[in-house]
Amino acid sequence: MRIALLVPEKMLSTEITLLKEKFPELLLDFIFYSSVFKIPNIFSVQQKEYDAVLFFGKTTLNYVASKLTPTIPWYVIPRDTASLLQLLFKISLTGYNLYRLVTDMPENELTIIKDAYSESNIPLQKLTLIQPPTFIFDEVFYNHLTDFYINDYKHNTNSTYITIYSDVYKKLQNRGIPILFASSSLTDISNSIEKAHTNFLLHASRESQIIIIHAAIDELNTFSPIIEDEYQMAMENLNIAKYIYSFARKIQGAVFAIRETEYLIFSTRSIVEHQINKFNDFTLAHDVKKHTARTLSIGLGFGKTATEAKNHAYIGLKRSQESGGNQIFLVYDKNTIRGPLNTPPKLDPIIYDHFQEISSRVGISPFTLSQIHKLLTERGIQECTVAQLSDYLQISKRAVNRIVLKLLDNNYCIEIGRQYHHKAGRPSRILKFKI
Repeated sequence: MRIALLVPEKMLSTEITLLKEKFPELLLDFIFYSSVFKIPNIFSVQQKEYDAVLFFGKTTLNYVASKLTPTIPWYVIPRDTASLLQLLFKISLTGYNLYRLVTDMPENELTIIKDAYSESNIPLQKLTLIQPPTFIFDEVFYNHLTDFYINDYKHNTNSTYITIYSDVYKKLQNRGIPILFASSSLTDISNSIEKAHTNFLLHASRESQIIIIHAAIDELNTFSPIIEDEYQMAMENLNIAKYIYSFARKIQGAVFAIRETEYLIFSTRSIVEHQINKFNDFTLAHDVKKHTARTLSIGLGFGKTATEAKNHAYIGLKRSQESGGNQIFLVYDKNTIRGPLNTPPKLDPIIYDHFQEISSRVGISPFTLSQIHKLLTERGIQECTVAQLSDYLQISKRAVNRIVLKLLDNNYCIEIGRQYHHKAGRPSRILKFKI
């Protein structure tokens, strides 16, 4: 990994060697600049050569971001509590005034300073904190800030000045004004480098992580109209296979058919997340249910190896099947399972009980009855032909005729007419349903 550190001139004189010794596995490039406003020109071409860049200050990062578009991760090296306490310790050692501080540090860091005084049993009433006015950050920003400190020093020579800007620090130091630079410590820089490296490794691991999708066609209900029709069952399986292979092509996956009703799809996490919007557009199960008379149980397994991903996918598949099927579970590891991603819509309990009662009498599944009821309700009709019902349920006319026969025998359906399509052809029965 190659990391760029954008450093103000004359900073890190001794730290560079220590940092390179601490991170021998990393390529650390220290890019020095004399002015923040020159960074966009310096770094515009170089950015593509790095995996991450570290800034000494949020103001610097914000300015560069207004001129350049980040193409790699950008990080700010913070000043933690320990660094700020070291600054106070330095003030006391140099003999500077601890009770009148003039500083451009941000509010969150001033809060830490105040807390440190309170914990040292120094009443805050004794502390005077003065901040400069808010200046627009442009090419004359440092001049305005420097002038502010100079004017204050003319009237208050017994003050301690603290700045977070290296340009201001150098100008005031040259004038002999007691100025301290609130810089990031070696620990702060090391922690930021470690954070950038860790994020880089996590991203690389995520990109190459294997994902296996284990999909199995759910068992048919005992009352399903196609359970006794081997031809229809075979055609349904082929139809489902078409959707599985189409989905695999979408995610650039390889398909392995375990058996006629069970498949494994191999791909990588980065491709799958990109193609299906981080698993929010996982349409395979929906497409199968919508266009066939079957449903799928699906487990998505993640892993560093194919074996690990396969085991996790199987756990997800079993969880889906145990939950009633037609669901999707993501398994990151044995203790991290997410799902179901899509839950089958639940019927109103009263309506479901009604279909359950009819089902027990006629031997047709409640699901099939609910689909017929849905067709009639959505279209605002009470009658339709066998052909229309076949198209809607996505099953053969032969299977629909068996359904209709059972409903006719139990008075849940009556024939109210015939529809002739051609003079020589057989007429279609027009059926009125009472379910």
